[in-house]
Amino acid sequence: MNPIHEANRQSWDAKADFWRQLRDRDQLWRQCTEQPSVAFQGQALELIQQYMPTLADKQVCVIGSGDNYAAFALAGLGAAVTSVDISENQLAVARQRAQILDLTLTFVRADAADLAPLATESFDLVFSSNGFYVWIADVPSVFREIHRILCSRGHYIFYDVHPFQRPWDREEKQRLAMSKSYWEIGPNQDEGDSHYEFHYTIADFLNALADSGLRLCKLLESPPSDARYWQDFSYESGTDTDLTDWRNNPRAGLPAWLTVAAQKA
Repeated sequence: MNPIHEANRQSWDAKADFWRQLRDRDQLWRQCTEQPSVAFQGQALELIQQYMPTLADKQVCVIGSGDNYAAFALAGLGAAVTSVDISENQLAVARQRAQILDLTLTFVRADAADLAPLATESFDLVFSSNGFYVWIADVPSVFREIHRILCSRGHYIFYDVHPFQRPWDREEKQRLAMSKSYWEIGPNQDEGDSHYEFHYTIADFLNALADSGLRLCKLLESPPSDARYWQDFSYESGTDTDLTDWRNNPRAGLPAWLTVAAQKA
């Protein structure tokens, strides 16, 4: 395993209980099967429904599944879901919640840059969501693995924080103040942290997509729909609605989400 990915795996294993408690605070994971929209941002669900009008009996892989909201939602829509994450402790929480929700999912611990446990051409849809690529040291390998496990004509759809949001000082709400260059990808590590983060450019994503053999179908850029984007890591609605107005918070005038749909030939 890539040593940076191994460091991030250990960090996620150590923090799994913190994230479990945070998600139990709002209990939104219980609503994912009945209200799938709670699991998605950036019009990602709309793109899934556009390119996969029915998910019944489709083989779907969620990579970097994390809190598994997307995995639960897609299973609720009828898909046969394989949930892949690098953290066994995160998957353990997801298994418990899946049992409570009476969902049957397949859980696999694997590095997204090396999906060896998954068979070639075995999925109709691969999906990843917000907060996945920030932990990835090798984006081209991830796209190559996605291409490998997709069936012919299968789709990869993902959304993540828009790269234009990454350079700014998040503590500054009234003005734009850069804390780093747009091209300063990483690895970034804050003092005292054991994990590493990466802030990729749009070109990094699209070039890796093209080089993997996938075909770009659609790219969307979306504004923040809720003040929570600027406030904390909860899925609960934000309390300061002024933060979604670019006249009060200049970063709200930039796209918040980058959403991409691609297809294997």
